[in-house]
Amino acid sequence: MTKTRMIIIILAVIMAAGLATAQVEITPSPADVAAEAIDETQTEAQTVAEGAGDQTQAEPIPTAEPSPAVAEPTPGELGMTGRNGIERRLISVSMAGARALLYVLFLMSFLSVFVTIEKYVQYRRENPLGPGFRAKLVGLLQAGDVKSALAAVTDVRGVNAALIREGLQNFDEGPGTIEEVIEGRLILERSRLERRLIILGTIGNNAPFVGLLGTVMGIIKAFHDLSIATSQGPQTVMAGISEALIATAVGLFVAIPAVIVYNWLKGRARLLLDEAEANAKIVLAYAKRAHGK
Repeated sequence: MTKTRMIIIILAVIMAAGLATAQVEITPSPADVAAEAIDETQTEAQTVAEGAGDQTQAEPIPTAEPSPAVAEPTPGELGMTGRNGIERRLISVSMAGARALLYVLFLMSFLSVFVTIEKYVQYRRENPLGPGFRAKLVGLLQAGDVKSALAAVTDVRGVNAALIREGLQNFDEGPGTIEEVIEGRLILERSRLERRLIILGTIGNNAPFVGLLGTVMGIIKAFHDLSIATSQGPQTVMAGISEALIATAVGLFVAIPAVIVYNWLKGRARLLLDEAEANAKIVLAYAKRAHGK
């Protein structure tokens, strides 16, 4: 052991001397380096001796240190734990509940009433000629007075007058031309009469689903409130569900009248088009007789 210490001391002195000559800055003296080496050697020897003595003694059982107290998560934090970002966003959207979608349903109801009033007024003005005009038209065409028949429908609004006017204006062109002109005009008039009816159809088909979505969102909100306020018990869920079911009721209340009015207006448009087409066929028939076909 003494030889080992001497060798370490000599090596330390040589290394200290080399470092002192190689560096310009002030470095520790060889004596200080040698003293540090002796201290390190003594520490190593003491460690080896303690290790040998510990082999003959029983190792002490380490005592567990008390872990620091961890605050228990709140019920709301427990409800959100383990959820990914998409689920958190969906829950955040559901927090709006059914009340937000009620405004959408009110807007749909307003559009339904607006379209109903507009189309009702339009259809009331679509046949100013009256149901007795067909007999008058037949009498004028039998007499060959096409100009008088044309004058009777000139500057008259409505799908009935429009189709008769198209046929009479092309009376001299032959039955083939008259038929093509009437069919083209019929397509345009059908599109005009059925304009905005799709709004009623869309509202009638989708309002229940909007209300159902509001109900589902309201139920999600109710159970989330229950997970936070556990002291209130089932009352929180019952109140939230009753509020959510209002959205379904409002959705049905909007959809049912919209479907009824849509079917009624669709039938009125079909009656107007059928009557106009029937009168246009009369013009076509007399054109065929006039041209010998």
